[in-house]
Amino acid sequence: MREFKQEGLVYHKFDSFDDTVIDHAIFSRKGGSSKGAFSSMNLGGTNGDDPGSVLANHEKLFKVFGRPYSSRFDVWQVHGKTILFSEAPRPPEKKHPPADGIFTDKPEVTLIMRFADCVPLVFHDPVQKVVGIVHAGWQGTLLRIGAEAVSAIQQRYGSVAADLRVGLGPSICGKCYQVGEEVRRQFLKAWGAEADQFFEQQDTGLYLDLWGANEWTLRQAGVKQIENSGFCTAENLDAWYSYRKEKGITGRFAVVIALK
Repeated sequence: MREFKQEGLVYHKFDSFDDTVIDHAIFSRKGGSSKGAFSSMNLGGTNGDDPGSVLANHEKLFKVFGRPYSSRFDVWQVHGKTILFSEAPRPPEKKHPPADGIFTDKPEVTLIMRFADCVPLVFHDPVQKVVGIVHAGWQGTLLRIGAEAVSAIQQRYGSVAADLRVGLGPSICGKCYQVGEEVRRQFLKAWGAEADQFFEQQDTGLYLDLWGANEWTLRQAGVKQIENSGFCTAENLDAWYSYRKEKGITGRFAVVIALK
């Protein structure tokens, strides 16, 4: 990934994405207005941070990103597998619809989602001119939300899996993501023996590799071009928020993408 700095904000872009046809960025936690546990570029509005700081952070993000704040389309992320398609920005007075995947083929729409350990799956179809973001925690991963997204855009836009470029953004790595045996049982029930390769028993407990599981799901769906940021949120608290490492009292960083 490439790193950029502007007006105190730090953001990253995937090397495999074409900057001439899309704008995208993954903003770190640096350079915002939030204080304390939310320091400082928190984009989450329901975690106890000062609403004025969260609004200021959004406005600064969109200024640096070079898109109007009014162009945003976002959702209430619920750890499911619902995929929504945006034809227009979300009106400010309209409630966030529940979903964990958002896509658009409209240049006037800026997609934004928020993260703090779950895996951001960032999509670009350069052929059909489609962009999207998917939120994949362990529940979404269990539900194969990456493959659900591929199927959804094939049906909606005529996308071909082999044409897609997908980036895995900063998220908790397999060395840090400890889970209970009940999670493993659910994966084995849903995925069969294939699931075992993504679990590792260590002295301190059982660990789940969300990166590997999501990449496997995407490749099973026919995606060939996948880039992993390699940034673990739990190991890099200076740059990213980690719900697990910070025991739930933390902010959310943002992933944004739009067609030019």
